[in-house]
Amino acid sequence: MLKHPLALALLAALTLPAFVAQASAEDAPAKDAPAKDAAAKTKAPTKAELDQRAPTITMQDTDGRSFQLQDCRVTTKEATAVVMANAKKFGAAKDASAKTKIADLKGVKDDDGDLDASKVKDLAVACGGFFGLVATDESAERFKTLGDLVTWVASANEAPIVLLTWSPQCPSVKRANDKIVEMAAASNVRVFAIASNTRDKAAHIAEYKDAFEWNVRIFPDADQRVTDILGGKTTPHFFVFDKTAVLRYRGAIDNDPMGYMDEEDRKDHILEAVAAIRAGKEVTVKETAPSG
Repeated sequence: MLKHPLALALLAALTLPAFVAQASAEDAPAKDAPAKDAAAKTKAPTKAELDQRAPTITMQDTDGRSFQLQDCRVTTKEATAVVMANAKKFGAAKDASAKTKIADLKGVKDDDGDLDASKVKDLAVACGGFFGLVATDESAERFKTLGDLVTWVASANEAPIVLLTWSPQCPSVKRANDKIVEMAAASNVRVFAIASNTRDKAAHIAEYKDAFEWNVRIFPDADQRVTDILGGKTTPHFFVFDKTAVLRYRGAIDNDPMGYMDEEDRKDHILEAVAAIRAGKEVTVKETAPSG
């Protein structure tokens, strides 16, 4: 049955505002949205957990160069470019190649023209430092050609990575410096320092960096954002990741923080963890208390 036209028009006029009001209420943003957005921004970072791939960790070092733990691959092309650039600073000719003997570089010789082992180490440090690699006089002895240096740097692509919370003013860090250098050179891992002390100033970092025996990359973390992700408790606190960014060990470098133990009593926690990682085995001691 058809209704009267006037009645239909009146019904439409009464009903339309209700639909409009409903649509407007649904489309309007919730009043508590800004509060939710603020909460999301202040949300605590995801923590790194043992035997799990780490959350995204991106940092900038003191020279403004970026680094991401999950994607820090080293290609042979990149390794070659870095080695050749540094070799030229040590007197390599423009046509130098992988076959060029390090002993032929003018910049690695003493005043009598003889090979200076400490200068060979300086060349190796310059080549490896950006990638977190450490060289000593002893480890640098195996480098005979520029190609040897390229192979060494390129091998960093497969190397475990050690991050450590660090402070230039911390006595424990200063005391552990030689151990860190020896550990890194012996295991050929990549080491990067995170300046996590809120009181550290740029001047302190630069001064101590100049006193280091190795060309460590230092990442300022005054707001402790990365330190919180890692779960850093003190300085130094070490975190060992495999090449896929899985956290495999965290804690102290060894069980002898003061350096008083006999050789047979000392446990080199990081060296043991790295050896297991390289062998594709489970790390036996996954966590120890940091000493700092």
